[in-house]
Amino acid sequence: MRASLSRWIRWQVVSRTLPYPIVTPFANGTSLIVEPGMTGATGNVYVGLHEFADMALLLHFLRPDDLFVDIGANVGSYTVLASGAIGARTVSFEPVPATFKRLERNIRYNQLDTKVEAHCMAVGAAPGEIVFTADTDTTNQVAPPNYRGATIRVPVSSADDLLRSHLNHTAQIWKVDVEGYETEVLRGAEQSLANPLLKVVLLEGGSAEIVSTMQRHGFQRASYEAFTRTLQLAESLVSSGNFLWVRDAEFVSERLCAAPTFQVFEHVI
Repeated sequence: MRASLSRWIRWQVVSRTLPYPIVTPFANGTSLIVEPGMTGATGNVYVGLHEFADMALLLHFLRPDDLFVDIGANVGSYTVLASGAIGARTVSFEPVPATFKRLERNIRYNQLDTKVEAHCMAVGAAPGEIVFTADTDTTNQVAPPNYRGATIRVPVSSADDLLRSHLNHTAQIWKVDVEGYETEVLRGAEQSLANPLLKVVLLEGGSAEIVSTMQRHGFQRASYEAFTRTLQLAESLVSSGNFLWVRDAEFVSERLCAAPTFQVFEHVI
């Protein structure tokens, strides 16, 4: 707690003093380029992993030969963890051009160009275009009806179309963080969700349609305790604001327990 407070104070001072983005240490020798106002990314500055249980699960589950799919990549915290800290291949989607440039910057800084396939587009139910907000920095999202702020039109396609060439890859994990658009993502991902190689999905949103879709494809809700490597199945549990869904829990558990340890600031997980 004291170390986190110290980092918070240091960030508040440094970020107000220096007029340019700041490179901050991340997990397993990686780095993030962070600017004030980056929701989520600055959380990594304070505590190491701002969505601790979910990010720890990513570190423990992934292997260098795996594929990680990052839908709603933002500036790339999860992408850098997957491809930089682990060495896995990542396919990332971030629809807002300004945020996408920051994602690309973190990919380049960590020399992950050969590991990451990044797309500046949205993922939804079908090909087309969608209107996004353009004036809320890293929290831009699909614009609600009658939105009065700045907007931008971005291309959208389905996960099934976008990931068709990756369906035969080894054990996969997805992170879907699209600010309320998760149902549309799943509607365009029926083939991908049916792929038995997909074992873990970190997903915001718990609507009846989302629950029905995930259960129909054999996924169960779970929570993860990183320090004990314990995966617990339970319908009512939420992990760090995301719902954790797993398929083939025994396989997932064995992988989590077999992973090496990682040093994240003062924590060993």
